[in-house]
Amino acid sequence: MSLIRASNTLQQIATNTFITSAVTAGGTSFPVKNTNTFIADWAIQVGDNGEERSEIKLISSVSGLNLRTTGTATFDHPTDTPVYAIKYDKVIFKRSTVGTAGTATAMTNGTVTIQPDQLFTQFDDTSAQSTYAYKASFYNSVTTAETADSDWLTSTGYSFYSRSKMRERIKGKLYDSGFIKDDETINDWINEWLENMNNAAIHVNQDYSMGTVNVSFGTAGLGTVTSTDFKDIRKVDVTTDGVTFYTAQRIDQTDFVPGQQFSESYPLYYPYGDNVYGFKPDGASGTARISYYKLHTVLTDDGNELPVVMRGYSRSFVDYGLAQALLVDNKPIDANMKMKSAENSLSLFVSDITPRSNSGPRFIKIVDDINNDSDVY
Repeated sequence: MSLIRASNTLQQIATNTFITSAVTAGGTSFPVKNTNTFIADWAIQVGDNGEERSEIKLISSVSGLNLRTTGTATFDHPTDTPVYAIKYDKVIFKRSTVGTAGTATAMTNGTVTIQPDQLFTQFDDTSAQSTYAYKASFYNSVTTAETADSDWLTSTGYSFYSRSKMRERIKGKLYDSGFIKDDETINDWINEWLENMNNAAIHVNQDYSMGTVNVSFGTAGLGTVTSTDFKDIRKVDVTTDGVTFYTAQRIDQTDFVPGQQFSESYPLYYPYGDNVYGFKPDGASGTARISYYKLHTVLTDDGNELPVVMRGYSRSFVDYGLAQALLVDNKPIDANMKMKSAENSLSLFVSDITPRSNSGPRFIKIVDDINNDSDVY
């Protein structure tokens, strides 16, 4: 047996209005302040997630400032109760019996009505095994519209260093996380700090986060790096015969003049735009094998984890997220304290990832014997 849970996130991103006069149990019409964005056959949620009397109904029609439903109200709802245009009324739970390497398919009896009186909707898989993996999607039982599947969820849950866990750590430290209506806002903060950490690592460690790509250039000597994770060049090797590569040195466009002669054995390259580079000598097409610094891939799924070198600093991601949340909550002093904590962790991270030869003493390596007759200074 395994209880599979899908977070009730539709309310967070849905438009909403408010009831203008009380609705009693058994009613089929909800008078509201505004019916814009409410559409027939869409689902509505009356009340907020986790409230005892919250319920979901399907709209049969929109008449003036009234939302008419196909089913009757289960509970009484007072004036000013929020009503959300969530569109979907059910969750489809899907399972792969071979783990995340398999394909998730809908389970028998696995399509259940969203449970708005809780923060999540759950399903009991009575035949579950520890090796199974699950996904879920939202579904409209009238229009049959369905969202994309969620990320994989396994019996072990998300790891401590996953996007999901860091987001929950941020929300768990807020007095009231309800004012942040969309989890994507926190996800963006996490990825902002990941960008800062990655840039800091590249700045102090010239061999951190490297990628390689071959770039073709024509007789004009120009080539474009199309890799989406490209940040900056680390090293360039050039060939015009496809066999022999020569390491190119960087120059500026102002360093050469028209008619200047260049050697294929000593190629040069220069920036020509954001991701466009020129190569000398020109006049012959060729290939530049470019080693480059990479932008780190953003965490797009809840199961995505921090890079290994950053896992010892996951608290800095939490502190940065808290700082942003506190700023939104108009608490600049508390936000500043959390930001300083994040920056202190960043400083420690930079210190740890910096090659010791870059931060410690350097020595001259003696490659020839020193004659006693010579003076060494």
